[in-house]
Amino acid sequence: MTATGCPTRSAASGCAAPPQPATPPRPTRSAYATPADTTEAARWFERAASKGLAPAQFRYGSLLEKGQGVKKDLTAARRYYLAAAGAGNAKAMHNLAVLYAEGIDGKPDYALAVQWFRKAADRGIPDSQFNLGVLYARGLGVPVSMAESYKWFALAASRGDKESVKKRDELASHLDARTLAAAEHAVKTFVAVAQPEAAINVPAPTGGWDAAAEAPQHAPAVKPAKPAKPHIAGPLVLGRR
Repeated sequence: MTATGCPTRSAASGCAAPPQPATPPRPTRSAYATPADTTEAARWFERAASKGLAPAQFRYGSLLEKGQGVKKDLTAARRYYLAAAGAGNAKAMHNLAVLYAEGIDGKPDYALAVQWFRKAADRGIPDSQFNLGVLYARGLGVPVSMAESYKWFALAASRGDKESVKKRDELASHLDARTLAAAEHAVKTFVAVAQPEAAINVPAPTGGWDAAAEAPQHAPAVKPAKPAKPHIAGPLVLGRR
């Protein structure tokens, strides 16, 4: 039960207070299995990230954030996420928002988190859409808006997020017909912003990854072990890590 007496997971309980989903914003999760040799993977991701490859910057930032294969360093993780987000990588935008929502600078900065969640949500990241639904319902970083909360939960639900389906339906009963119709129209007309190809994919170099592996300068090329091709991890999820 909340302080108002309303069930924490039920926004449609008839309480006088506006529904406020209790689920906290979702933290980071990875859609890719962690490599068996995370130290070696981190070394290759760092090298690729230093070349300005946004997918590698995002992936290396994720390893830094979690301390996988490298010493945990949230400040460095933020730096790599910022670089990848600046290149248009939506998952890096989401992860940045998570860092701010969780208080990387000492306390949560929900206003800044909302800015980055919005950027990622506009690019179709369902975890960011879910988090915006939570933040608008609770008035964290933004004024309370049940219509905006409904819209973002509905968009995440349309992408298969089951928890968002429940929250969308709970909120619908608290909106008048006109507001609900406007929110549904916003959902139906939503078009995700496209991410630049270079922000999410790294094309194989001419000759393949073996040939592209770094060799000593001005020396005969020696075929190295095949490097790990940079992959982008899944979205950081505020609520499931």
